[in-house]
Amino acid sequence: MHRTRPSLLLGILALAIGGCGDAGAPVRERGDAFTLTLDDYLIRPQEVRVPKGKRMTVTVINQGRLGHTFRIRSVNHNVLRIATIKPGERASRSFQLAAGNYTMFCAIANHEELGMSGTLTVG
Repeated sequence: MHRTRPSLLLGILALAIGGCGDAGAPVRERGDAFTLTLDDYLIRPQEVRVPKGKRMTVTVINQGRLGHTFRIRSVNHNVLRIATIKPGERASRSFQLAAGNYTMFCAIANHEELGMSGTLTVG
């Protein structure tokens, strides 16, 4: 009979919990600036809420091993674009958007499909 060690089970459980990502409540920004972190195939936080009618500045930091872009897309088109940010670098842009839901994503290859996307809610 094969017995599983408790330490092995705890290790598997820790890996499973660690892989769950940042699925908590959306981050609510009340000021006029916020920061996002890009990692390889992940944007953190994945949900951001900002007030409507306010000019905002987003700072994007690439903590991954690959270069990444940052875009905000409405239903019809990109409303904010940041060109490729190299690993360890950062970029900032200011914007003001109408109330609504927008998609944040990396436009390189299939990064968005691999999970590099999030939601920006204005309002």
